[in-house]
Amino acid sequence: MCIASAMNLIKLVTVEAQENTNIYYLIDDFFNNLSSENWTKKYIFWELELLKLVGFDLELKKIVSVEVINNEKKFFVQNSSEKKIVPNFLVEMDDKKIDKINLINGLKLVGDYLDKNILKPNNINYPLSRLDFINILK
Repeated sequence: MCIASAMNLIKLVTVEAQENTNIYYLIDDFFNNLSSENWTKKYIFWELELLKLVGFDLELKKIVSVEVINNEKKFFVQNSSEKKIVPNFLVEMDDKKIDKINLINGLKLVGDYLDKNILKPNNINYPLSRLDFINILK
């Protein structure tokens, strides 16, 4: 499901018949990441890199706020209508093992950004393959 999600995402965010060597190398990185122990975490960063290459950089370090709750740092982004928690690994870029809940929250955060900034403005439906991938991880 991850492969289907990734390829569908590439199809949605790239221009047909336009050469982009960086996307080609990113696809190679994607397949290399699948054999690593923490491939799901690497996949989330892979999606962020893909979005960056096509002009939609989600610069989390620049937009998050932090608060300390029960001696733990919690990152969030807030607008006038909502406050979204940002999993720490997306901001701190650490190599710690990440639990499944934070991985799923990371995928959802990237998915929300994708939907709000790329898909909806271009009248594109959210890809079912990505939803299926997230649901399998649960």
